[in-house]
Amino acid sequence: MVAVSLASMGNDVHVTVRSAIGEIAHTRCAVQPTPGTPGNPAWPGNCTAFVNLTPPN
Repeated sequence: MVAVSLASMGNDVHVTVRSAIGEIAHTRCAVQPTPGTPGNPAWPGNCTAFVNLTPPN
């Protein structure tokens, strides 16, 4: 199963993904002001690096 979850929180969109092998990762992207305008770099510079949230076995 592959899944994506999006949550709007303030000026950011939080993205959580689950891979076909069960790994879970999370990133946050600033969407206000509009990416690529002064104060917010264009995509993907407006997002943090993905962080692995997969629980240990």
